Amino acid sequence: MGKFPRFVFCCWFGILAIVSIEAFHFPDKAQLELSDVLNKNCGHSEYEDRERPAEGRLQESPWLVLFFYPDEPDESRTHFCHGTLITPSFVLSTAVCSNNFDLNRTEVVLGEYDLSTEQDCEGTRCSEPVQKRLVQNVFVHHAFNADTFDNDIAMVKLDREVLLTSAVHPICLPLIKFEIGSVNLPNVYNTLWTTRDRPQQFWMKYVELPKCVELVGKQIRLVDGQICARSFLNRTIDLIGGAGSALEVEYHNRMYQVAMLSIGILDSPPGVPYVYVDIPRYVRWIHDTISNNIEQGEELDY
Repeated sequence: MGKFPRFVFCCWFGILAIVSIEAFHFPDKAQLELSDVLNKNCGHSEYEDRERPAEGRLQESPWLVLFFYPDEPDESRTHFCHGTLITPSFVLSTAVCSNNFDLNRTEVVLGEYDLSTEQDCEGTRCSEPVQKRLVQNVFVHHAFNADTFDNDIAMVKLDREVLLTSAVHPICLPLIKFEIGSVNLPNVYNTLWTTRDRPQQFWMKYVELPKCVELVGKQIRLVDGQICARSFLNRTIDLIGGAGSALEVEYHNRMYQVAMLSIGILDSPPGVPYVYVDIPRYVRWIHDTISNNIEQGEELDY
């Protein structure tokens, strides 16, 4: 083992044996080619600046997904959870959110931006109409614990593929884990709809687990597979309907989802961390779930 380059050693454990250790892969190539179903044509955004405004811009996060209860009147309906598009047929969300899914009835909305308008525009530039799909099937992690929120992750199979556009596009997942922090990849954002019509982008700061335990440990028992982050600017995030939203980071001109919002303590003071699902720990489960439930033709590159 010691004769192999250190990078290959890290690759092996980061992707949990998706590919053979004998093959050397440069970082970008590895992130895009180690899986036959993930990270195909992913992570593209209309914007290249790493520091993002507080309010999201048109087509800035085209992987964002909203879930709505069926049969709610349009004028009064509100989303109850978030998700992220990771292939044209699969959306990543939380196991807790999946408790509210009604198969073939729960509506999945993609390509949304401004909830108050029928067509989303900024100036003279407009997006295509939103795409609506139904939840066809749900795959909840086999070890999900509803009491501790351990393994709070689920995969949603859409009733039909989405059409990829500039407003609907998959996010990349870290097939090889990279460190987030103040030095490496400091600009981490949690983008989600709160009480406003447009998605809000909260600049987040990673919180080491011992410190997170100190701050929230009396209310939540943290377990393996969870990480913590707080608002970098000590802002309070309205978490109603925010579960399943992505912790996003820019890496080599693509956007990656490094975590997913799982738990927030309501009415907590600014600076208290939020608890996220650590996505790299579940990459193999995500990969295998898609591979085992893909339909003929869907395995083609997109």
